[in-house]
Amino acid sequence: MADSSLLMPGADEAYRQSRDRLRQAEIELRDRIEEVAAMRRGLPPGPAVPDYSFTEMDGNHVRLSELFTGDKNDLIVYHLMYWAKDDDFCPMCSLWIDGFNGIAPHITQRANFVVASRAPVDKLRAWGERRGWHRLHLLSDDGSQFARDIDAEDAEGNPDSTIVVFTKSGGQIRHFYTAHPLLADRERGIDLLCPVWHLLDITPSGRGDWYGDNDAFDASLRQLVGTV
Repeated sequence: MADSSLLMPGADEAYRQSRDRLRQAEIELRDRIEEVAAMRRGLPPGPAVPDYSFTEMDGNHVRLSELFTGDKNDLIVYHLMYWAKDDDFCPMCSLWIDGFNGIAPHITQRANFVVASRAPVDKLRAWGERRGWHRLHLLSDDGSQFARDIDAEDAEGNPDSTIVVFTKSGGQIRHFYTAHPLLADRERGIDLLCPVWHLLDITPSGRGDWYGDNDAFDASLRQLVGTV
C-alpha cells in the first residue's frame, strides 16, 4: 500500500499503485547507492603520489601536502576544464562548482576540498568572481603533471572534468579515487555530486537534453538578483 504521506487528496487507484511501485524502486535504489558507497570506502590503499605544486589566487605557491588541514586526512579535488586556445571554461564544470560553492562550509567540516584548473591564475580568479565562488579554495596547476596524472588532460592538452580524492596516512599521501563524467558509454559518472540533475529528474519533463550554458547562467542570475 502506498505511503499516504506521498499522496494528495483525490489521488485515484491507478496513481496510488504506480506511486507504490515507484516507492519500492526508490528504496531499492537507495540501498544500492549505499552498497556502492561502501564498496568505494573499502578500496585498498592506492599509490603514493608526488607532492604536487599549485598557485593560489594571491600568487603564492602551495603543495598538495599543505592542502590537508587540521586533523582531516581526506582531500577532494575537482578539476575544472579550461581550453587555453579558446580562453573558455566548461559550462558543465561550472554548474557543478556553483553547487559546491554553496555546500563548501559543510564539506570542509569533515574533509578538505579545493577546485583546481589548468587556467592561469588571473583567468581563474576572474571566472570565480564572475560565478560568485567566494566560499571555495581555487588553485591553478603549476605545470601539466597533476592534470596529466589524474587524466584531467591528455597529451594534446584536451581537458576532462575530473574529481579525485587523496588520503593521508602516516605523513604519506595516496590516491584514493578518481571519477569522470563519462561512465562507460554515458555522461552520468558524477551525477550524484550535482543537485541540479536530481531536482530536474523529479519533474514530469525530466532533464531531457538540457545542458548548462554560461551566458544563460548570467542571465538567470541577473533575474534572480533583481527579485530580492
